[in-house]
Amino acid sequence: MSSRTNSVLDSIKDREFAYLLSGTRLKILQNTAKLDVGSIHLENMNQGDVVEVPRWIAEILVGMGVAESQEESFASEVFKAVNREKMAGDNQIATLRPDFYLKIRRHLASSSSTGSMKPTDLAELERTRTLIYDLVALRLRKILSVSFALSPPTDIKEKLTPEEYQIFDKVYELLQSWRRAIMEA
Repeated sequence: MSSRTNSVLDSIKDREFAYLLSGTRLKILQNTAKLDVGSIHLENMNQGDVVEVPRWIAEILVGMGVAESQEESFASEVFKAVNREKMAGDNQIATLRPDFYLKIRRHLASSSSTGSMKPTDLAELERTRTLIYDLVALRLRKILSVSFALSPPTDIKEKLTPEEYQIFDKVYELLQSWRRAIMEA
């Protein structure tokens, strides 16, 4: 793997670590006694309570069936992102949450580690995976198109996730360098 590829992967892993430490809300499905998970201390939780915990703990509690996420469903979030991107048109890029791809990575990783998925869940996962591929292809086409511009939109950094902005920045820089080289001849 090249050093550039490693730097992108390292960047994603660093951001993913911070993402796992960020908080998320859960609804408790069954009474739970006090828990100590690493340096995190959780008090008694009763069925129906809504609590905020770090994402890595939430993944464990949801996986155990003790809680359910209070966030929008993954499939729904991906579906809405694809629709927003299509509605934005060919020359505009819709805004994505900065942690959108981190959420995708975590969801796909946890889904693939769960070998006992129901056929309906597996079918939904495959539909969602197809939508993710479509979204990535659509956004990459738009990012490359914007990269060709002599002066990109001023709000480009706000519309792109950090991973996408890395791609844009590298391609834009390369194209600008190439243009200068041609014009100086």
